[in-house]
Amino acid sequence: MNDTKFFTDAKLPFLELRYSKSKLDYKEHIHNTFSIGAIIKGKRVYTNKNNYYTICKNHLAIVNPNTIHSCNSINNEESFYYMLYLNKAYLKSLFQTENFLEFKKELVEDKESYNEFLKLCEVIFSNEFYIKKEQYLINFILNFYKKHSDFKEEYTKDKLKKSNEIVDYLHKKVDSDITLEELSKKFNLSKFYLLKLFKKELGTTIYTYFINLKIEYAKKLLKKNMPISEVALESGFFDQSHFHRNFIKFVATTPKKYQNNFVQ
Repeated sequence: MNDTKFFTDAKLPFLELRYSKSKLDYKEHIHNTFSIGAIIKGKRVYTNKNNYYTICKNHLAIVNPNTIHSCNSINNEESFYYMLYLNKAYLKSLFQTENFLEFKKELVEDKESYNEFLKLCEVIFSNEFYIKKEQYLINFILNFYKKHSDFKEEYTKDKLKKSNEIVDYLHKKVDSDITLEELSKKFNLSKFYLLKLFKKELGTTIYTYFINLKIEYAKKLLKKNMPISEVALESGFFDQSHFHRNFIKFVATTPKKYQNNFVQ
């Protein structure tokens, strides 16, 4: 049995995520992306050049671009796994380096990093805003490199005056599903710096701040007795269920109960 699904999105062109439940084997192959793989259930034999590994839960398989590798089933047993493929240009932009930073390890055994990777994959496949997906991705990649490679974080000069401009822009885009790429180009800041700047200046993440803006905007519309389904779309949520779930998280009551307090 082979059950495979892919996540690709034109607004996140630098990544592809694969989920598979499969017994299928792969011939040795290469691709020009940086790849990270994790087994959710079962075991597989992972080869990287001339090295062989048995990978299972709590392992992360790392494949640098253009490296010959394969990952095959053991005794034709089914396994469940994720594979994340990241564009080299995206990573160079993230790390602000001229050349791609190759990862020296081919296999990482670390429960914490493994669980963080699974959470990242769940968020990418979920019905969440682009900013949340990118925020999870960037935080994972930077933390992973800092923890398991020789990468050292370098800070540029502060551009703190930008924070107010970013906040104003988020207010104007409260009905949209914007990306970090859009913000990065708009304010000429790296995605990494955007996240650091926002956390430093406002004490929270861009994603959390943006969701709060949406909820506050939705509360104003609810007070006007606008139908909840219309409020959800007007506030930039995907549907009423997505709106309802986030509203409860931030207001600790349902949109309907909130609205009933103001509408007689």
